[in-house]
Amino acid sequence: MIVKAYQTLEDKDNIDHIETEGPFECKRTGAWLGFGYYFWDTNMDWAIAWGENSYSNIGKEFVIAECKLDLTDNCFDLVGNIQHQIDLKEVIEVMIKAKKIKNTDEAIVPNIILFMKEKGIFPYKTIRAADMHRNIIKLFFKTGKGEYMVINQRVQICVIEKKGVLLRPFSVVYPENYLL
Repeated sequence: MIVKAYQTLEDKDNIDHIETEGPFECKRTGAWLGFGYYFWDTNMDWAIAWGENSYSNIGKEFVIAECKLDLTDNCFDLVGNIQHQIDLKEVIEVMIKAKKIKNTDEAIVPNIILFMKEKGIFPYKTIRAADMHRNIIKLFFKTGKGEYMVINQRVQICVIEKKGVLLRPFSVVYPENYLL
């Protein structure tokens, strides 16, 4: 699967540098999926919202760069691959039995992924995951109660290894004044 992907970056008036050297790795503590190159999957609105919350709120400008990612092979897809969700659940159960965590409430995603890497059971170059952000939409199968499906989940992709995944060009596409 090839997807359009967006990376939100601080605007340092260095578009040429961004387009030739980007994307840029996230190494901050608390990164949702561990260290890697973070992208928003397909929906640029999520990248814009992230920029507004992360940069504009502290008085900085931001840009968004776009590229395509090839997720055909080696993607730990927690959005579209049910077996990968089952695998993640099984790893959580192993961590509980090994007393690494007490229960599922202590199962923090980057810690689970790190555990898998340390145990040699994480052969993936990318991770794709969604969160239940406040803008999700619940669609019920029956009027007003019972089971429902969720749409408009924010989907992030963390690229751990760019080779064979990142498809050039990596181009700044936002804000519009950089497109002139």
